[in-house]
Amino acid sequence: MAKIEQLELMVEDKAIHCSGCESRIEQVLKRLPGVVKAKADHGTQRVSLTLDVEKTPLDDMKQKLEFAGYRTG
Repeated sequence: MAKIEQLELMVEDKAIHCSGCESRIEQVLKRLPGVVKAKADHGTQRVSLTLDVEKTPLDDMKQKLEFAGYRTG
């Protein structure tokens, strides 16, 4: 059975600069298994996620974001 959770990550160094950054983050994360929703916000430097943590653990999300150039705290 799916274990759906809503999580929020804070991006460090004000790395989300614009709507283009938001789109890039959302596209990268939505490709991962178990991601139901991903929403980035450059105003707050936060990424909101709804995901099945059994399919893609949070650490995998953080790694994927860091690889894309967005370090999380």
